[in-house]
Amino acid sequence: MASFDLREGADLSPLFGDRPNVNAVRQDERSAAARIRSKSSEECRAAGAARPLVTVAIPTFNRADLVEQCVRSVMEQTYPNIEILVSDNASSDETLKRLSAIDDKRLRVVTSQTNVGAIGNFNKCIDEARGDYFVLAADDNFYRPQFVEKCVRLIEIEPNLPIVLAAYDVLIVNEFSDNDRRVVPARLSKKLSTGVWQGTDILQEYLHGRISAQLLSSLVRTDILRRNGGYNPHPCASDEATWIPFLLEGRAGLVNEPCATYMVLRESVTEGFTADQRLSDLCAVMDELSDVAEEKIPDPALRARIQRLLTRYVAYMAAVNLVIYRRGGGRLPDAVRTLWSWRGLLGRCSLADFLTTWRLRSVSRIIFPSPVARWATKIGLDKIG
Repeated sequence: MASFDLREGADLSPLFGDRPNVNAVRQDERSAAARIRSKSSEECRAAGAARPLVTVAIPTFNRADLVEQCVRSVMEQTYPNIEILVSDNASSDETLKRLSAIDDKRLRVVTSQTNVGAIGNFNKCIDEARGDYFVLAADDNFYRPQFVEKCVRLIEIEPNLPIVLAAYDVLIVNEFSDNDRRVVPARLSKKLSTGVWQGTDILQEYLHGRISAQLLSSLVRTDILRRNGGYNPHPCASDEATWIPFLLEGRAGLVNEPCATYMVLRESVTEGFTADQRLSDLCAVMDELSDVAEEKIPDPALRARIQRLLTRYVAYMAAVNLVIYRRGGGRLPDAVRTLWSWRGLLGRCSLADFLTTWRLRSVSRIIFPSPVARWATKIGLDKIG
């Protein structure tokens, strides 16, 4: 597994190529982060009582290297009122030893004596959170120093926003061989700028595939998250099921710039859930979200448009799942048989849904032999969207 130095002073240019001013921006932000590192979350709250306390929660299991890097990236946040909560799921490696060596009063570590499962650990983070707002950061994510600050600025413009979303880049590690890495830049909205919008406006941009957004780069109100039952139990689509309902609560914030990085390891492409499991879970979640839209959106025309886009999103993700299957070594005849087996799940989608969402590059990644698709991706002929 590759290890990247994300500590103070580290050079991030190998991760982001020629993107300008990455290190210059971080240098400007570091001094602010250093000033608040010695304060506990309670002291931070007292220092800025009018500003919300934000819990950045990091669930982890047996990934000492990654969780330490994630914690150190969160430590550099320039926003002062922050709690860094790590929930260790009965790790047997050096996770607790590494974390105990970190000198930061904002860091709080809770442990489970037995493994409670991934979703159980996520929900433990929610139960333990002390913040008014909550960020669920996987231990393989890391953050730009002003992520929380930029989100809170929008909350201060319009207090009690249910959610603020920010965009994120994807760092793909060891995709074709050891030490390979490439960055897929965040998709940014061309329609919505940074600011406060109707949540349904942001949701439509997301369902059209025009912005990169997920729970890892979202601030959500902790009380609403608990009221909604915590982290959704559908393992293959739990992120969407957890954060999208917040956009149906009314107004929402959007930081239309990359503020986080999601790391994808080679093994995550070929291991884990099957394509059938992913699509089945997604369909169940889209049905749940359609029911929430029925309840929360009074305008019949807008409600119908959101429900139509939720269905179209299923068609889009069917293509994505087939691409993942092929890139993991699946044979084309098996991919065709898989698609045919999905006819019951995809019966909800119209021909227009497929024509709109199955882009040429996605179809080519499914049809071409895996070595050709991988070669095209490696030399930059293929762009993941």
